[in-house]
Parts: sequence; structure tokens; C-alpha cells
Amino acid sequence: LEGKACRPFHNEKTPSFTVNDEKGFYHCFGCGAHGDVIRFLTDHEGLAFRDAVERLAMEAGLEVPQESRENREAEARRTGLVDVMAAAASWYQDELGGASGGEARVYLERRGLSRSAIDSFALGFAPDSRTRLKAALNSYGVPKLVESGLLIQPEERDREPYDRFRGRLMFPIRDTRGRVIAFGGGIIGDGEPKYLNSPDTPLFDKGRTLFNLDRAGPAARKSGRLIVVEGYMDVIALHEAGIVEAVAPLGT
Repeated sequence: LEGKACRPFHNEKTPSFTVNDEKGFYHCFGCGAHGDVIRFLTDHEGLAFRDAVERLAMEAGLEVPQESRENREAEARRTGLVDVMAAAASWYQDELGGASGGEARVYLERRGLSRSAIDSFALGFAPDSRTRLKAALNSYGVPKLVESGLLIQPEERDREPYDRFRGRLMFPIRDTRGRVIAFGGGIIGDGEPKYLNSPDTPLFDKGRTLFNLDRAGPAARKSGRLIVVEGYMDVIALHEAGIVEAVAPLGT
């Protein structure tokens, strides 16, 4: 269903403002204004985003959840973990370029990855140590490193937490906002498991996340397709070939 009327944004005599009910947007052919129902209220009536949402919810008979102290505290905790993960990603990148990352660099060269792809996906390396990352990010506090999934806390609480990823090529996993929320670690030589992912955390839900979705999403909207492949290296190989709308599930 599509309706047409005179522009509400300025005066006109010939209708050029259309509303497409099925697709849920309006478009003004006179001035180019375009958006959904929330954008209409913020632009036409000057409402703040939340006020627009609350008005629409009231008209629809829905209740807008109110932000609680618990929600604010949970969001603050998640923000702190985002900082930890960003620091870890940077440290892993430095390790890949350092003395301990020589074998990993040879492996990437053998797999045919270009320097630009390595940098674009911010690949890194976790040295084969139980304490290197823990020591490097010690200023964030051990509890936060455990909560982020970077350290493993043994069941015997009297034993010290230790680095989860050791001797692995590191693939940062990002959310749709481009923030690092988890890692995938690929073994370079022999060993099991071949790939090791971060555990579920306040930031990361493995079953609801796709590798590379932050960049593939916008590209997929333009191309009209989304290519799902098996793993990280498949996504990167397609990226190297100029196909950027590829994602990979995380073992689920």
C-alpha cells in the first residue's frame, strides 16, 4: 500500500510525498527526505529518538522498558570488557610482528595472505605461554581478564588463572559496531582443537555472532547477497578475491 500527499516538510501544491506501508518508509521526491516512522517524528516534530519510540509504543499499546540501575551497571561492565578486548587485539598484533610470531608469519605467507589482508583483519599471534597475556594486560585486573574469556580460571580456586590462547594465530571477532568482542585461535602446527573460540561472555554469544558481519553486512545490502562459508580463512580468501560480503559461523 502506497499513499501520496503534499510534503509536510515545506509548502507545495503538487503532491510529491509518498509513504510505502509495505516497506515501512517515506520518501519526498521534492527535497529527497527519506526515512522510517521514527525518523519522521524526529525530523517533522523535533522529538528526541527515545521520545519518538515512546510515543509510537504508546499508540501501539506497548510498554518501553525503562533503564534500570542493573542495566546501567551491566552496560558499564560490558564497556570495560570492550576496552580489555581492544587491548588484547593490539597486543596479539604486536606479537605477530615480533620475535615470537616468526612461525605464524611463515604460515600466513604459505597460505598466500597479503600484508593488507593481515592488517585489514587485524590478525595476531598468541605466544605459547600461560602467562604472557596475563602479564601484559595485568593493569586491567585478573577478574576482568577472566570475565572476558582471555584467561581460564581453574576449578581449583587456589590455582592461578592462565592464558586461554597459546601458540595460536588470532582472529578478532567483532560485533556489528566493529568492536572486538571475542577471538578465534587457529593452531599453526599439529594439535587439537584446530580452532578454539572465546567462551560466551557478557559481550559474546557464539550462536548469535558471525565472523566479519560488521563489514559484510553493508556490502551485502549493496550487492543483494550474503555468502556464508565455513571458516575464518575462507572469509579472508574471498576478501582477497574482491568478494567482501562473506561471513562464517563460529562452530554452531
